Amino acid sequence: MKWHKIPSSAIRTKTPVQLLQLGGQKFCLIYHQGEWHATSYKCPHAGANLADGWCEEGKIICPFHRHSFNLIDDKGTKGQNNAIRINRLESRKDDLYVELPESMINKLLNLFK
Repeated sequence: MKWHKIPSSAIRTKTPVQLLQLGGQKFCLIYHQGEWHATSYKCPHAGANLADGWCEEGKIICPFHRHSFNLIDDKGTKGQNNAIRINRLESRKDDLYVELPESMINKLLNLFK
């Protein structure tokens, strides 16, 4: 896992759901009810891009089949039997950082450093 600074342009817009890529990893940056969240960008049900979805009542809603996932504990609605990845966020001074898994390519490249 590695910490990455989220671009200030993404923070300023306060777009409800946006797709970002940092360190070779895509994720959703979500601004909902005055709070920031970072999640995996693919729905585990059918692989839809969650950045095309929306938020309701503390959940991200998949645009394909309307599966919903809790932004705090990652769980899908009862009966879905699935979950998304929640990435940790950390405020440092006036910046926001996200902790993301390292891509396989970056892991391999680091072996040769």
